[in-house]
Amino acid sequence: MTGRAGPDGLLAEGADDLFAALADRTRRRILVRLAEQPDDAGAVARDLDVSRQAIAKHLRILEDVGLVGAARQKQRRVHAVEPARLREISDLLGLVSRGWDRRLLQIKDLAESRDDPSA
Repeated sequence: MTGRAGPDGLLAEGADDLFAALADRTRRRILVRLAEQPDDAGAVARDLDVSRQAIAKHLRILEDVGLVGAARQKQRRVHAVEPARLREISDLLGLVSRGWDRRLLQIKDLAESRDDPSA
């Protein structure tokens, strides 16, 4: 698994593989599908109309970066989204979003102060 817990780990060079994994549309579709219901590669392949071999390859990549985990359930290998890893990404994006919100508020305040003759 690449990266460390928290946003700082996602800024490290080792996190590049995580974002490269997310850059692929099929892998994002797999994440959405598994978020709805953990399942095996065959079921995901049928639902997404992608070959089982392709899904298996994408799942290995998602597992390697820690976005998906797998567990044996009888004869099946059931894959599920790893919520902690997704939370790291969400936290990082939240920091970026809050930074932009602060900057936009500063611009708004500056514009309003220039419009206010008493300022």
